[in-house]
Amino acid sequence: MMDPYPFFTQNVVLPVYDLARRTSRFSRGRILRKTQWWRREEIERLQNRNLHVLLKHAYETVPYYRRIFKERRLTPGDIRNTSDLTKLPYLTKEDIRKSPNEMISLNYGTRRLIPYQSGGTGDPIKFFVTKDSYSWEVAAEFRTYGWAGYELGDRCFMFWGSPLDLTRAGSMVQRINRSLERILIAGTFVLSDEVFEESAQALRKFRPKIIRGYASSVAMMAKYLNDVRIQDVRPEAVITSAETLQDSMRKTIEEAFDCPVFDYYGSREIGAIAGECEEHSGYHISAENVIVELVDNNEAVSPGERGLMLITNLRNFGMPFIRYKIGDIGVPCSEACSCGRGLPLISSIEGRISDFMACYDEAQRRIIPVGPIYPVIISAVMHLPVENCQVVQENIDMLTVKLVKSKGYAEEHTDYLVNYMQKQLGSSVKIQIEFVDSIPPLPSGKRSVFLSRIDPFQPPPKYKVANRS
Repeated sequence: MMDPYPFFTQNVVLPVYDLARRTSRFSRGRILRKTQWWRREEIERLQNRNLHVLLKHAYETVPYYRRIFKERRLTPGDIRNTSDLTKLPYLTKEDIRKSPNEMISLNYGTRRLIPYQSGGTGDPIKFFVTKDSYSWEVAAEFRTYGWAGYELGDRCFMFWGSPLDLTRAGSMVQRINRSLERILIAGTFVLSDEVFEESAQALRKFRPKIIRGYASSVAMMAKYLNDVRIQDVRPEAVITSAETLQDSMRKTIEEAFDCPVFDYYGSREIGAIAGECEEHSGYHISAENVIVELVDNNEAVSPGERGLMLITNLRNFGMPFIRYKIGDIGVPCSEACSCGRGLPLISSIEGRISDFMACYDEAQRRIIPVGPIYPVIISAVMHLPVENCQVVQENIDMLTVKLVKSKGYAEEHTDYLVNYMQKQLGSSVKIQIEFVDSIPPLPSGKRSVFLSRIDPFQPPPKYKVANRS
């Protein structure tokens, strides 16, 4: 029997929300549900029109972009389509911190804008969005959720780790909203067997149609359910976000919940960027709202190659983000999805820059990124008595492995771990083991198996490798 509540939520509660908040999520959502089925060429024309309007607005009303255009002797007319964006520089977090007031359009005062703060890896920025931009972003987010079968009002259980979000979730307004939307949240900033046990009981009682949450938190919950053999939590789909979803994590989640996993990619600064549809052929870009460039040295990479992601938000006229260096790495795709949607695809989202290990290429005398090393780390510790681990690259020839030991751990396990990792990564890389009582999450609540303290994509020009003959 079909649940009538989601229809009531979307067609009664959501319009009332919009009226009270002076937003337009309902109407924007109806538009996006139609445009996703347009042909690729039609979506590209819409994207270029939106880009032209944004650039003209930024040139005329945003001091920062007025200065950038003048420094390069450009006008908005010189950028006719998305490929011409290479004429403009990247926008970085440091740029925003240096001149936050210059980033805001003169047509808006901050009182007319919604304040936000980025999450990320302890490097937050403060910024503003318009109510219209917020409406487009949330509409795109829920369109993506719809590909997993989730509609506003469906029973949804969330595993979330952001302290900022969890604090806001305690407010009376948020509690009422969640009650109306039938969302139950489990805080995952601190995880333990006690938390897993409580969450398992809540899941069995709540019986959600959808589970959403941080990829690592959902995967750890799934592992717990597998370990204790709880097999009666059966949502129709799981939606992961906020962190890179590894293949091993997807497999664990699918085994525990016996349903498909849909990965979603977004950020606080931009909103909904891309997500998986039911075909799981890659990530559909929300191209009506954003432009995603994948570049290497400011040149577009070919399909199948890794590129630095630059995001342009086409909807935020209050504080435009044009060619924003979000800090993630992705792989473009030139193929069309068999689902029939005209939205372009990203083959895969490889993770943050800090997810990539770097090594020294002796032949070319340069530092190169060698990709995420999650598989190496997982393979190294999966059979060891270890509760948790994290690998940190402190410099080009040093990795620090932080371990939380469990019962039965012995010195021979350390020897095995060092030998295994050096065999996989090369003997020139020094492996340092550090035993710790716990590995806390990042300030955002995210968890990372690997962290790089260097930028493998922008190495120091005069870097010298120590102790190398």
